[in-house]
Amino acid sequence: MKSPFNIKLEITGASVLVALVSVGLTAIPASALAEKPVSFKVHCMNTGNSPPELLGDRQGHSISIGEYTCKVEGGALDGGVMTGTHLTEWDGVNGVGKAGFGVTRTAGGKAVYVNTEMKTTLTMKDGKVTGFLANGRGYYAVATGAAESVAGKTYSYVSKPSGPRQFIIETTLD
Repeated sequence: MKSPFNIKLEITGASVLVALVSVGLTAIPASALAEKPVSFKVHCMNTGNSPPELLGDRQGHSISIGEYTCKVEGGALDGGVMTGTHLTEWDGVNGVGKAGFGVTRTAGGKAVYVNTEMKTTLTMKDGKVTGFLANGRGYYAVATGAAESVAGKTYSYVSKPSGPRQFIIETTLD
């Protein structure tokens, strides 16, 4: 008896490509074809930071307020200029954001963002601050014009220093 898999085929390069693409697509799970999250980078510069204000109730408990201006690279807000403010409560080297918000202005649009979760850890060496790592979540409360596609969207972010008084925020829309 002859095996059904023992078939002689004469095929062209184009039909091989079509066959490989067809086989390849059927091997990809549907979740992999789902829309990828939109990510973008924000290059920032501190424009005004208050020194930590000790709260006086325990060692290392303080608050600080920071202001920054940024340039957006990628995503729906590409080329936009972002300004923002955040207030952080500190317990030693660990900070928890209590308020964070700002506006991104693009050509023909504006987007207001609100951070809902913010955590920062200072990195130390020999008793001195050498940097930080931060992460959090938020949403776009208002977006108009060219920025309208982010209206109501939530995001997560990770931030780290990129130079003196500078930092990068890597943001992913959920």
